[in-house]
Amino acid sequence: MAQLRVDTTSRAALSSLSAVKMAAGGGGGGSRFNGLLTPPDSPLALKAQQLKNKASEVVAVASEDEPKGGREWIRHPVSWSQFKCYVDAQNLEPLGRSLETHTTYETVMEANRKEYGSVAKYLTTHVLPDFIASTTATGFDPHSALVAEDFELHVNDFPYYLGDGVEHWVLWCRKRLSPGFAAPAAAVQAIHAKFGANIEWRYFVNPVAKQSVPQLSHAHVFVKRTW
Repeated sequence: MAQLRVDTTSRAALSSLSAVKMAAGGGGGGSRFNGLLTPPDSPLALKAQQLKNKASEVVAVASEDEPKGGREWIRHPVSWSQFKCYVDAQNLEPLGRSLETHTTYETVMEANRKEYGSVAKYLTTHVLPDFIASTTATGFDPHSALVAEDFELHVNDFPYYLGDGVEHWVLWCRKRLSPGFAAPAAAVQAIHAKFGANIEWRYFVNPVAKQSVPQLSHAHVFVKRTW
């Protein structure tokens, strides 16, 4: 499958472009700085245009290779009806993130690894501290039967590219979940406790080789509200 490859210079261009946009803004024939229109030939406006051109080149080069599926990035959103067909057939290969979301995802994951040593460490420190701490509480048995309290739902910050208003959530679990498509009864309880009964949904646990954080047990839950 074709993967997006962005060198250090290109990543810097994408990052710098965001910073310059925040300072300069867009519009007209020039840029805005502190609410004032700057000439199109000013250093700030020229820098913004250079970075914009560089970022466009990165996306254009990445887009030359046709994506072949998998969970890297895909060109078009998957409809809810098509998504259900894929999951019900246990075929996850056509799924993935958009190019923009995939690029952001890779950048954030790399930054977390550099700062914390691993993505798991970042999550246990900032996203799931109390949830993870509960696994060391007196009486907790990681081998006991699953209950609804073993799960915690968080919206996925880097969702798969789906249409029709489908929501992508991560279902974290204090006990080990097996890869597959059958949601345990306790997971079903946790999902309905969160969203109620007026939803369509699908569940799966990625194969270990496809898990971005294999150290922390989790499933993917996709919700289509019907009200």
